[in-house]
Amino acid sequence: MEIFDAGSTAENYRRFLQPVIFQPWSERLLSFVGLELGQKVLDVASGTGVVARAAASRVGPTGRVIASDISARMLHSVLVDADPSGASIEVLECSATDIPLDDGGMDVVLCQQGFPFIPDRAAAAQEMHRVLKPGGKVGVAVWAAGKQLEPFDAYAEAVRAEGIESAFGNIATNASVTMSEAEVEQALLSGGFTRVEVTTERLDIRFATIADEVRGIFGTPLGASVAAFEAERLDAFLKDLERRLAGPDGEPVPHSTFAVLGRGVA
Repeated sequence: MEIFDAGSTAENYRRFLQPVIFQPWSERLLSFVGLELGQKVLDVASGTGVVARAAASRVGPTGRVIASDISARMLHSVLVDADPSGASIEVLECSATDIPLDDGGMDVVLCQQGFPFIPDRAAAAQEMHRVLKPGGKVGVAVWAAGKQLEPFDAYAEAVRAEGIESAFGNIATNASVTMSEAEVEQALLSGGFTRVEVTTERLDIRFATIADEVRGIFGTPLGASVAAFEAERLDAFLKDLERRLAGPDGEPVPHSTFAVLGRGVA
């Protein structure tokens, strides 16, 4: 998707957001699904590969991991910091609704924070089902609808305060990036999965420095609009964003994040 291809979005995502938010959530997703040594895993909408790398460590050198994404730029970072003792990781540039893999070849399909960006969720779920072996499992994670999500809410509020139009709109403040348990369940059922289970889990996070938390905006699709500001406006914007995010002492504050986790059987 082109909104993730601008400038250094992938690099900033990997540097600032991935270690604090997406890496811990990827481990939670893998535990929820229950990966085993030697399994063949497909990670759909892999982005910079945080889930794929974690999966490669868990399935070990006898396993196989494929990271697929529609954005070639995001996939460039998949192999960075990969576990040398884990499975090798292959990258596959493709749509979630048209995966060029054979039927029934994978043990597990994963998708973290990808479903909200896929226009036809049923088609994506059907494609995930197609590539799984009978009895294979799917595991997805999506930000939970109706829950505050920081720092993304603060990023969006700061951008809206500037009165500019973002290519991405209301990131993490409404249904554009969130789903309910019922929506996740329906997406998996529409793909033909059985024994579907969904749950909402909480994970508390905290950035090491307020500077890192502020710079995290450049790892989102909102970052391209902000990076285009002239120097004085950019400096004022970043100071405003810091005020929105920092605690009374100027330091980062803990945030509670919530995601809907879903799994099903092919």
